[in-house]
Amino acid sequence: MKQARSPGGGRATPAAALEAMFARCKGAYADTTLRGYLTDLRAFQAWCANEGEEWLPAKPDVVAAFIDAEVDAVSPATLRRRLASIAFAHAMSDVPSPTGASAVRLALRRAAKRKPRRPVQSKGLTADLLRQILDKQPKTLAGARDAALIAIGYDTLCRSAELAAMRLEHLRPGAGGQWSVLITRSKCDQAGDGRTAWLSTQTSKTLQRWLKLSKIEEGPLFRGLHLGRPSECAMDTSSIRRLIKRAARSAGVEIETARGLSGHSMRVGAAQDMLVAGFDSLAIMQAGGWKTTAVLLRYVENASTLELHKRRWQPRVRDALQAAAGD
Repeated sequence: MKQARSPGGGRATPAAALEAMFARCKGAYADTTLRGYLTDLRAFQAWCANEGEEWLPAKPDVVAAFIDAEVDAVSPATLRRRLASIAFAHAMSDVPSPTGASAVRLALRRAAKRKPRRPVQSKGLTADLLRQILDKQPKTLAGARDAALIAIGYDTLCRSAELAAMRLEHLRPGAGGQWSVLITRSKCDQAGDGRTAWLSTQTSKTLQRWLKLSKIEEGPLFRGLHLGRPSECAMDTSSIRRLIKRAARSAGVEIETARGLSGHSMRVGAAQDMLVAGFDSLAIMQAGGWKTTAVLLRYVENASTLELHKRRWQPRVRDALQAAAGD
């Protein structure tokens, strides 16, 4: 492996080596992906430095010991992501990855035994919550932006990163006042094939109100506000997450529910509503841009469970079950 060198000719520090590695990757990976990898690798670097071990290339026993040390501090999902980050660093340095070794696989199995694998699911912002929040948004520039962002997030099943990336140029007015938006790239579409998502008539009106008040003519669709005017820069994902929680609290949403909302909540809620309405998996996958059913099932498993059971208990279903039991 070619070691990174400092300007003075010596071997670069771990921090400088990471900086050089990620500078090479800029533009080839999504910024959110690189930020996650960087966070994980900094944690691994710090642990290796404390233990007096090399972080790159790393020995399998060192990675296994890192997993054992981290198991009580982070979730199983974070552990798996950290392994992926370590493998990424080795791949970018053109050296064999230690993550496939038996010692590492055994450490990961030990971690799974000690901690449940089930990840925490974001609270779904379903249609009832959507109406409550939109009805209570103030008649201000900020209220118009927040209402448009939340409504479009629900209609398009977009993640916060996809909402942040939306631009005015991606919008298409349609017949009857029903607009559409081009989702140019997503977590499941790194190649940028894109997909078109349609907005309801009401969401289209909400969007047009934001455009009229903001006077945006090009560039990012959702922006921060400064001195009562939209800034030039797109909102980042952390700002979008805070916006959703703030809008829910101001609308009188129950505190625990508002706390459980995230940048994924509109996507989760819309998928859950589609399931309850009777849409099949293929239709939901197409609406949300999912490539496989595995992740989709995690999104919809908590979908208005009571409503699903009520449908099971409808008279014709109940009578059929009773007849079957009588047989």
